[in-house]
Amino acid sequence: MTKYLMGIDAGSTSIKSVLFDEAGNVIASASSESMRFKVRGKGFEEFGVDDLWVSTSKCIKETIQKANIHSKDIVGIGVTSFGNGLVILDKDGNSIAPGAFSHDYRATDIIELYKKEGSLDKINEITKGALFAGEPGPILRWYKEHEPHIYNKIGSILMFKDYIMYKLTGVFATDANVFGGSNMINIETLEYSKELLDLYGIPEMFDKLPKLAIEPTEIIGMVTPEAENSTGLSSGTPVVAGMMDILSCLVGGGATNEGVITAIAGTWCINETHSDRIIPNASANMPYLTKGKYLNCSYTGASGANYEWFTRVLGGSAKMEAQNRGVSYYEVLNELIDLVPIEKAKVFFHPFVAQPSVHVEAKANFFNIDQNTTYAEFAYAVAEGVAFMHRHHIDFLKSAGCPANKIRLSGGIARSRVWGRIFADVLKLPIEVVDCEEVGALGVAIAAGIATGLYKDYDDAVNKAVKILPAIHPNPSTFELYDERYQEWHQLIEVMNIYWNQKNQRVAEHQH
Repeated sequence: MTKYLMGIDAGSTSIKSVLFDEAGNVIASASSESMRFKVRGKGFEEFGVDDLWVSTSKCIKETIQKANIHSKDIVGIGVTSFGNGLVILDKDGNSIAPGAFSHDYRATDIIELYKKEGSLDKINEITKGALFAGEPGPILRWYKEHEPHIYNKIGSILMFKDYIMYKLTGVFATDANVFGGSNMINIETLEYSKELLDLYGIPEMFDKLPKLAIEPTEIIGMVTPEAENSTGLSSGTPVVAGMMDILSCLVGGGATNEGVITAIAGTWCINETHSDRIIPNASANMPYLTKGKYLNCSYTGASGANYEWFTRVLGGSAKMEAQNRGVSYYEVLNELIDLVPIEKAKVFFHPFVAQPSVHVEAKANFFNIDQNTTYAEFAYAVAEGVAFMHRHHIDFLKSAGCPANKIRLSGGIARSRVWGRIFADVLKLPIEVVDCEEVGALGVAIAAGIATGLYKDYDDAVNKAVKILPAIHPNPSTFELYDERYQEWHQLIEVMNIYWNQKNQRVAEHQH
């Protein structure tokens, strides 16, 4: 009998349900669009919590129907999603407010409040990360300060993926990676901390925290009869604790060996590796796959999101050409990017369409535009700017002593050989891509496979289920030119910092 694993990758732009066989082959998949609500104020990025389950259950049912298998042949289920953001429920498990995405920054004033209270540095010391407005602690404090009628009804706090797990199993549970990466636990002890919640100013929430699984492979519950009716899954199917999507991409990308840096060019600009130590000033030091190991991260809030913005707002001519030629829109963009050799590049792009970024007031910018600037140069500048942002973070990890022999690239742009070439030359390292378009779902399916005995361990799973495409090697003749442009790109950030600081000061004065 063939055994299958299901991985559910719930992102901020879509939810995907993917069925894999033991060899990591995609048998069937289904996806749904984002449930994003209309923005109700500055910084709000929200979704319908009930809509999240409706979309997920439809995806699961459609995947099983497409695969034409018996659901009893699915031996385990894993769920992954972005970290941060928030889902809050009442004591009966019902939604009482819209969910918050990780790039929600309504709580920017709360971060300033923590600075004034003197608690921000203490929070970062306990969590070994860098707190930002889109994380559960500040958002919960925002509710306490601004919407106490909701805050006082909170019965449970969950992450995006945890809510799906709750609807599958009826169990309020999370995992150490996603909660630790969201600055909600003591990273050294891997336990909840009353001191931490006191510093957040939300001590009432300690008893609202979900069951905490230390490792992604821990089985937190079984599919309930109610979930069976909604999804077509078989009741009694094990569901594992899972992990944040960035760790799931590392596992699904087979980057568990030393010296491999995982770069995720998706909604966020994620750069990560793993070690047995906590790196000072990292964006996050999350729990890794086993206790005593850490996922060392350096990131900002926009990578491929810049490309998504660019194609939506400035992509008209490329779309028309693609339509006329009957080819993919992205194929046309790749051709345009490829038209601009590094020695002729003039335009710079700061890829700051989303927060958190290099500065709370940072916004995206094009520089060095004149009447001769072509659309191709704009497209190239976006690709180069995103690659530069990844270099900024990877340089930090390397300076902290993390070995970097190769880059395992995933995310929406990973399939483009043109983008891969730019990344290789900018980072001066080979770029490798996994022969699977659903890397995040594969990673969490692997965790379910280990939990249910389909794989012995992560090494066994990677050997059996992860296939790496031929590497894109860097061209040393480009290094000097890219170094010069990277330094100029960084210098422009320093210049803009003067303006951003002044703007931040004006905003603060206006609020008072």
